[in-house]
Amino acid sequence: MQRALKFRRRLTEAGALLVVILATGVTVSVRSVGETSEMNREVSHTQEVLNEAATLRLVRLRMQTELWLYRATKWGQVVERYRTDRERALGGAGRLTDLTKDNPLQQSKASRIETLLKMQVQLLDAAMEKAQANAAKGQPQESDTVLPANDELPALLDAFEKTEQELFAMRSESIRRSVKWTLWLQLMTGVLACGALILGCYYIQREVVSRAQIEIGLRRARELLGTQLNRQRSALHDTVEDLHAQIIARNEAEERMRQLNAELEARVVLRTKELQEMNRELESFNYSVSHDLRAPLRHMDGFSRILEDEYAAELSTEARRYLGRIRIAAKQMSALVDDLLQLARFGRQAVKYEEVALNEILEETIASCEADGEDREIVWKVAELPMVQADPGLVRQVYANLIANAVKFTRKKSPATIEIGWEKTETEVVLFVKDNGAGFDPKYSDKLFGVFQRLHRQDEFEGTGIGLAIVARIVHKHGGRVWAEAKPEQGATFYFTLPSASSETNPTLEMAGAHV
Repeated sequence: MQRALKFRRRLTEAGALLVVILATGVTVSVRSVGETSEMNREVSHTQEVLNEAATLRLVRLRMQTELWLYRATKWGQVVERYRTDRERALGGAGRLTDLTKDNPLQQSKASRIETLLKMQVQLLDAAMEKAQANAAKGQPQESDTVLPANDELPALLDAFEKTEQELFAMRSESIRRSVKWTLWLQLMTGVLACGALILGCYYIQREVVSRAQIEIGLRRARELLGTQLNRQRSALHDTVEDLHAQIIARNEAEERMRQLNAELEARVVLRTKELQEMNRELESFNYSVSHDLRAPLRHMDGFSRILEDEYAAELSTEARRYLGRIRIAAKQMSALVDDLLQLARFGRQAVKYEEVALNEILEETIASCEADGEDREIVWKVAELPMVQADPGLVRQVYANLIANAVKFTRKKSPATIEIGWEKTETEVVLFVKDNGAGFDPKYSDKLFGVFQRLHRQDEFEGTGIGLAIVARIVHKHGGRVWAEAKPEQGATFYFTLPSASSETNPTLEMAGAHV
């Protein structure tokens, strides 16, 4: 009993010594950390002032650059960016004055900077308003320098930043010394604490030796417990074996499932290959038949024209009318054969991807439609379209067919309006061609893109019913989608998607006028 009390007293003394050492070290460390934290706050404040001054310098230069850019380009987006930077500049000057309240010398410089900046902002505002007025009147832009030649603001900003950088270096050095002192103090505290711990360990080791005898008495109890543990271990072993058998059965089931999936994938690949081969055969058959029909049609049209030109006097009125109907039918059949040849050619043609400027293609297509068109009044609304990844020849055919359709079905409208634009989604570019023409019943929209599908009579609007099928085939070869929306006598809109080459904005440019 006395041995246990003596051990407890010595252990208490060693513990008290350790507590005193740790408490002293922690107290001094906390105080040092507090001082370091305050210094860090001052350093962060100095860094914030430097960042605000640098931002102010940058925004001022950007405002001047945006004025020059607007004079050169007259872009409305530049004015919006100028106004945003103007608010940043005025707000930043005020924040710089507020941040230097703790330093009268720097605050006087900040106030001077704010005054000069406001004066320069007024000069830039006047120049921007004048540039906008000149742009609205169509007058040439001035190229003079707005800011004064003896501008003292850069030098003032340099002096301001130099002072703050000196404060930053001084405060950083104070932090370094404080951290060094704190580390030295913690090292000394650790050494003393280790001494106290060694003393306590010495007392504990002596007590451990005295208690080793107790282990001999506990050994017998441990042997009794071992018997019970062996029984529980045997039961656990049986449970593990059952679980192992279940895992094996599950792995076998998964293996069978993998085999079934592999067989299914092989069948899908085989069926896909068969379908592709059938499509190639159908396209080849379509091309061959269409090509072989052209010669007989030319003969029909040529011989009918010879009969009309050379034997018209010998033919009756009814015979001449029949010949005229034969020639019309031959021309219609020839147009149909040409469209079938185009459909087969586009189905077999490989896509050659490159960056395509859609507006260049549209200019050529619209010019071609105007040259071949009738005396009509057409209002064109063409957006500034984005760059896309596509085959330029195929895309030109898509727009040629859609624009030709729009021109054809707006024949009864005066003026006719044709709008060409685009929309951006998260994954693709959606392009469209919209008109105010005859339209169609939307419940038949799923039939539009099939071969020989027409929603209007031949005597109303000519055509073979293959143009939109060509559009659909080209868009699908690019991995895109095509669809249409319309109402009877309210126009139609045809949409298709293409891969995007880069993200663009969507400004709309209207080109309106009567085309002869």
